[in-house]
Amino acid sequence: MGLDVTAFRKIKEIDCVFDEDGEPIDPATREEIDYDFRAYINSDFPGRADDVRGGAIYSSQDSIGFRIGYGGYNHWRNELARVAGFPETELERFGSVTKRHDAGAWAATEGPFWELILFSDCDGVIGSTVASKLAADFAQYQEQADKEDEHFRSWYATWREAFEMAADDGAVWFH
Repeated sequence: MGLDVTAFRKIKEIDCVFDEDGEPIDPATREEIDYDFRAYINSDFPGRADDVRGGAIYSSQDSIGFRIGYGGYNHWRNELARVAGFPETELERFGSVTKRHDAGAWAATEGPFWELILFSDCDGVIGSTVASKLAADFAQYQEQADKEDEHFRSWYATWREAFEMAADDGAVWFH
């Protein structure tokens, strides 16, 4: 099992209805339609996709996608929280206590990359408004990221590109 992430530029809601299997079809011709994603708004993380309509079908002008996996994502966002300056905070998991920077972000109510660090590791959408804020965070922290190891820098560049793309009237889809 893994986490896939797709970023879209210039999304557009598609007018459609749904067939008996729940698949989107053209309302006039009843033919299948091509689309890029169905927006799932993760209610556990309010405010991340206020500019996207939940359940709607979208096309986009452009997209990029990548697979990071659950474990890789959780490790990477802990490192991102460290680079952003969130303090190590105790976290109890599976009967043991560890200190993690992402736990410091989870305890906060705002900060650099906060909307990404405190987001689902499996499903949901981040809309253009929040993507714009995150793209600005990536730009602001580039110098700190450049001091990290090659693996971190590579993921940083990938995520930065995704949020810069989504900032252009798009979205980032976790699936």
